[in-house]
Formats: sequence, C-alpha cells, structure tokens
Amino acid sequence: MTAVRLSLRLGRWGLLGFSVLAFASSLIQAVGFYQIAGHTAASRAAFAQSMSQLASQLTFILAPPAGLDTVGGYVEWRSFGGLAIVFAIWALVSGSGAARGDEERGLVEAVLATGVTRSRWLAERVMGYAVTTFVAALAGGLGLVAGAASGGESISVGPVLEISFALAALGLSCYSVTLVIAQLTGGRIATAAAGVVLLALFLVNRLSQTFTWLASWRWISPFHYYELNQPLAPGGTFDGRATLTMLGIAMVGAAVAGVVFELRDLGAPLVHWTSRHRPAGYEPSSSPFWRIPAVRGLYERRAGLSVWAAGLAAVGVLFVYLTKTVIQPLLSIPALSQFFGGFAGGRLYMTFLGYFWLSFAQLLFAAFAITQVARWSAEDSDGRLEMILSTPRSRASVVVERAIALTLSAALVAAVSGVAVAIAAHYQAMDVSRERLAEGTLLLVPFALVFAAAGAVLAAWNPRAAVGLLGGLAFASYLVDELGPLFKWPTWVQDVSAFKLFGTPLSTGVDRSGLAIMVALILVGFAASILLMERRDIGA
Repeated sequence: MTAVRLSLRLGRWGLLGFSVLAFASSLIQAVGFYQIAGHTAASRAAFAQSMSQLASQLTFILAPPAGLDTVGGYVEWRSFGGLAIVFAIWALVSGSGAARGDEERGLVEAVLATGVTRSRWLAERVMGYAVTTFVAALAGGLGLVAGAASGGESISVGPVLEISFALAALGLSCYSVTLVIAQLTGGRIATAAAGVVLLALFLVNRLSQTFTWLASWRWISPFHYYELNQPLAPGGTFDGRATLTMLGIAMVGAAVAGVVFELRDLGAPLVHWTSRHRPAGYEPSSSPFWRIPAVRGLYERRAGLSVWAAGLAAVGVLFVYLTKTVIQPLLSIPALSQFFGGFAGGRLYMTFLGYFWLSFAQLLFAAFAITQVARWSAEDSDGRLEMILSTPRSRASVVVERAIALTLSAALVAAVSGVAVAIAAHYQAMDVSRERLAEGTLLLVPFALVFAAAGAVLAAWNPRAAVGLLGGLAFASYLVDELGPLFKWPTWVQDVSAFKLFGTPLSTGVDRSGLAIMVALILVGFAASILLMERRDIGA
C-alpha cells in the first residue's frame, strides 16, 4: 500500500463526514433561498437589498456578498463562506493528526522502517489530503446544483467546479500551515498552537474590513485569497492568481514542514526549551498531580490549555473593542433593533456582545471539544488507553475521568475569557452586567460538553471515525439552529441543537429548560459511551 493510499484510508471517515456536511449545507441554503427570497424578481430584489444592508455592517465577521438576488450568490455567501471556517477546522485536526497523532500511534516509525523517507511520507500525506478536501468541496457544489434544481433553476458546471477548487485550495493551505506549526512545537500543544495561528490569519483578513491599518497585512492570510473568488455570483469571477497563491502557500508550507521533519527527532519539536540536565530515571514521577484523578488530565494538557485560554481571552477582548467601533452604524438601521432583540438602555452592549462574541465563542468551544475527542480517539489506537487500563482501572472510570477533566478544562478557558471581557468592558466604560456575563460565559461549559459527550460515544464506537463524524454533527447542529425557525421545524427537532439550547444568556438570561436538556444530553452521552466502551475491544 502506497503512502497516498494509506493517507486516503486513514482519512476516509473525515472525507465521508465533511462531504455529507458540505452537500447538506449547500442544499439546505439553496432550498432556504427560495423560501425566503421567493421566485419573483421584485421579491428577490427586496430580499437582496435588506440582506446587503445587514451584510455591509457585519463585514468583521462575514465576507461582503455579491448577487444576493440569485441562488448562486446567496449560497456562495451563506454556505461556502461558512464552509471556509469548517474546512479550516478540518485541516487543523487532520494536519495535527498527520504530524503528531501518527507519531504517537507509532505509524510514522513503522512506515519509515520500510525505507520511505520522511519527506516522501509527508508529501504523500499532503497529496492524500488534497484529494479528500477536493472531493468534499465538490460535494458542496453538488448540493447547490441539487438545491437549485428543486427551485426549477440550473447552475453552470464551470462556476461550481471553480468555487469547489478554491475551497479545496483554502483547506490545503490551512493543512500545510498546520503541518509547519506542528513540526515546530511539541505534540501536546501542536493543535492549540496551530489553531491560534489559523484564527489569527482569519481575523486579520476579516478585521481588515473594520480596521484599515490591517489591510496591509491581509496578504498573509489564505482566507483573503479565497474571498477573491466569487464565481457563483452574476458577474463574479474566478481569480486564478489568488487560487494559485493558496496552492503556493500549501506547497511552500509542505516543503518547510518536510525540511523541519528531516531535522527533528520523532516525537520531539524542532525547538527545545533549555532545561536543567537531569540524569535518566526509571522511577514513577513524584509529582502529586499524577496521582489525583481528573487533575492529572489537566496537568498533562497544561500547555495546550494555556494556549486555548489565552486565545479565547484575546478574542473576547477584541470583540469588546469592536463594539465601540461598529455599534453606532448598526443603530442607524431601524430594522436591526428588532434583529438584535431590541436595544434599550443598559441592554445595548449586552445584546451585542451576546449575539456576536458568544456566538463566535460557541464555535471555538465546539472546536475545543472536537480536539479533545481527537485526543481520546488517538489514545485508543496508539496504545495509551490499553496501558491505562492495565494499571488496573475500569473502563467506566476512564470515561468519567475524561468527562471531569474536560469539564474543568472548559471551565478554566471560559473563566479566563470571561474575566478578560469584563476587564476590557470596564475600561471601555460599557454598562455590562457582571452577573449576566458570568452566567453566559460559564454556560459555554455545558455547551462544549454536549459535543464532547457525542464525541465520547463516537470514540467508543469507532475511534477513527469520531472526529469526522463529530465535525459533521457540530455543523449540522448549527444548521438546525439557523434554519429550524425558517422551515418551521418542530420544537423537539430544534432542541436537538446545542446552539439553540444555549439561547441568548446575556440579553434574556439563562434558558433553564435549555440548560436542563443540555445536562440530560451530557449524562446520556457519557453513559452510552461507558456501555459501548465496555463492549468493544481496545484498538478495534
């Protein structure tokens, strides 16, 4: 089996999950377009005008749209704009897994023992991911075609292939950037460090629409080159130069990662922190943290948690400062007062921060949960879970400890970001309720645990498929919250979405029924994970 075929085999579940996700996203958005924009030119023109007015004020989150009166332009903005973030997260998880996860499982060492060079192995891993990301991106294009057909329209094949190729190029460039970061850093912080870099590249591009001084830096972001492609909108074009630039970023990143891989030792980063030399020891560590259940999980991940906490805090502070910059233009649009739930007195900043900062934080906490599930899946296949169970320990205790450790980790990250937002709001003289802010921030903990519980079930059932399926499940949950009211789905269907259950705690307070449902989902999920873990052989 060649390394490319092996790469495709290792990524088959991610390919399946994200292909279905991309197809469903474009299909649902296309069908939704006909529901809300209608079929007449007048209704579509009115829809495009209202949506353009809103989009012009939200460019610090969403890319400027084009051709919103057509199904192609609308899906390009709503679906392919969101898929850019989804594919970046997929690239983050897959890239860190290829660079570090394969080493921890002993796969890289086994492949190198066959005579395959390090550079060839890494290059063929990149080639394998390139194939999977293009197939998944093409599935998104096919979803648009199917959705347009349901409305009695047709979409040209050329633009569909062009936007699919651009999306695949973006995913591949993010994958290569992740490979570079993972080669430079240690395995414990590789995913978090690469996530911070990708998030910074995304924000540099998006915030350049609000802060003009960032415009001179957006050339470093692959997201900028992706947004230059608008082939689905009427009069839009496919920017070949921008797409080639993304491919160039991918090729350069892969080459740099290959060089660094040749220079470092397996399992070690390229750059080592200077430390005091100690003689080799073979006795168990005397640190008390390793002997306390749940706490040892935090101690082991302390570096990665520090990066997550610092990153979320920085994002929170950034959104606080954005509030002062964009709030006045938003208030000048009368229709938006109803859109934001009604601005009145001290609720002004609370509603804005709740809608934008907490919405963005939900996406990051979902990604945080996915990275933790990826680690659980890796422990199953690299032998660590088998070693833990031989101490001896019961399988149920492993699942419970994972749940407690993740709860404490999420609480730590949420608390740090909440304190940072409170301090920034104080210095900006914002009238923000500290009680509401604390409640809304801590509500992110059960929100993340909902995805972690689902991931625990998937990891106990099929570890290799867990990350891909959980990513698709998270995006499906987002779509249910967004499209449920539009299509008037039953309440019980909408309550399946963690985003719906989260509610709007900063403006309306904590939804206690939603919180109760989240707690029930968490308990059921981890209980099901214990049952599945008891019945499955480790590594099977």
